[in-house]
Amino acid sequence: MRILFFVALILLAGCQPAQPPVNLAGNTWLGYQPLYLALAERDCADCILELADNQQLQVTMLPSTTQVLRLLSTGQLDAAMLTLDEALTFQSETGIDICIASVLSYSNGADAVLTLPDFDPAKAFQIGYEETALGGYMLRRTLELKGWAPEQFTARTLVPRRHVQALLDLEIDVVITYEPYVSQLLKAGAVTLLDSRQLPGEIIDILVVRRQVWQQRQQLFTLLLNDIWPKGLARLQQPDTAALALLSRNTELSLEELQQALAGMVFPDKEPEYQRLAAKLLPLIDSMNQYLLQTAHISKAAQLEVCR
Repeated sequence: MRILFFVALILLAGCQPAQPPVNLAGNTWLGYQPLYLALAERDCADCILELADNQQLQVTMLPSTTQVLRLLSTGQLDAAMLTLDEALTFQSETGIDICIASVLSYSNGADAVLTLPDFDPAKAFQIGYEETALGGYMLRRTLELKGWAPEQFTARTLVPRRHVQALLDLEIDVVITYEPYVSQLLKAGAVTLLDSRQLPGEIIDILVVRRQVWQQRQQLFTLLLNDIWPKGLARLQQPDTAALALLSRNTELSLEELQQALAGMVFPDKEPEYQRLAAKLLPLIDSMNQYLLQTAHISKAAQLEVCR
């Protein structure tokens, strides 16, 4: 009878139900595509992944960051893929305790400041940029690096789809934009004044997690970052026909635009590169916090740290 009792215990232990799925989402941005590629390879584009030790992960690709942030704020998401400025703004506005689980990618030329060849900064000029925290941050860093004074120019906000034509039609003299618009402008004869290669590791995509979820389910995120993400990254870096078709459909970029955008991004898959970025995170968080406060994007400094 005692032997049967212990056998029953063993069988019950082996049949323990899986923990509730961890819900993670991001938008359609290219920097998040390695995860979607990894899921598609498992024939699981929007489903629950069964990982080791009854760990479950549900990943959803949403059309916009607004939707991602709304679900994160209501507790329907446990983790999200965001840019650093988005994460800081979210934490400041909501007070929700999130932490940075990983740096996913960073811009290395995909964001740029362009003009036409006859641009003369000695004359008054107009700068066009997107009215987002990141667009404003790029404007501030451009002024610092180019040494432009506020009295030299006026700033005008433009939605990204207007960036190319506004510069070519001389509505503005300088534009702060990103791929694929950077490559479109260069092809049309524009020249680069500055790009994110001069801002190494400053424009980054990160994975944020609710701290309580991180503490309870850290093993799942270890599996995600050490197994699933690298497999998707390998597929992104050497895409087959199916991967290219999926990327083009997800991002609404042509194959040429995809290649151009990927050339301006870095995915830190090697440990030394990741450690270098991780070491830079705290001063970068402080710098971005200060910018967001000074420009009234947030009313109090965000409390955002690396997950531990």
